Amino acid sequence: MDKKWRSGQRDGSKSYQKGRGQSFRDRPTGPVDPSTAAEDLADYVLTVLAREHGELQLHRDTTNPAHIRITVTCDPAVTGRLIGKGGKTITALRDLVRAAAQKRGKRVDIEVT
Repeated sequence: MDKKWRSGQRDGSKSYQKGRGQSFRDRPTGPVDPSTAAEDLADYVLTVLAREHGELQLHRDTTNPAHIRITVTCDPAVTGRLIGKGGKTITALRDLVRAAAQKRGKRVDIEVT
């Protein structure tokens, strides 16, 4: 064989180069309004977990422009689905929404009643 193969090029792909490519922060956000992205994320995930949007009432309280509290009221059977076993589902959702909000300099809290 005349050509020497390197491990990253056996399948015809380009070899790995560190630092090449886009970071997730450099990608366009699309049609989502970045100022309400965390609240929209929470609304979407809670709606999917509830399985029916009619069973879920969301109330947003804004104490100041940087702090938003989302209160979720729903049927007790749906509440169990939202909270999850040992509170793992709601804890993961709170962490995810807080991380998305913190990127924009906000704070979003979720309370299930």
